[in-house]
Amino acid sequence: MMHIFSSITSTQNSNLDDGAFVPKGIDKACPRATWPATGKKRASVPITEEQVRGIFHRYDTNRDGLLSKQELKNAFASLGSRMPGVRAWLALQHADVNGDGYINEAEFDKLVKYTLKRGYKFN
Repeated sequence: MMHIFSSITSTQNSNLDDGAFVPKGIDKACPRATWPATGKKRASVPITEEQVRGIFHRYDTNRDGLLSKQELKNAFASLGSRMPGVRAWLALQHADVNGDGYINEAEFDKLVKYTLKRGYKFN
């Protein structure tokens, strides 16, 4: 297989005008998609306090007025967290003042402030 990669000459490589970096040993003549697919950056808009509150209320699936770790995990996943389970655990550590493992109405403001500090954005 190596002979396929070595058959590309430097003149073929110089015809690439997209300026993309291609690792050594990869066929540079092979068409590739750019990231993002449009080649343009999308604008990011910071999430507002009202939106954060709405998201957490939406993920209180059993409507008991308490947010469990699983409900927090689902909410952080919808916000685009890379590790929503870890983020949910950290949020509980930060906002769960009474240590019962749930976020109640009294602790809700602390959770919202914690989430806003993380800088989530909508794309």
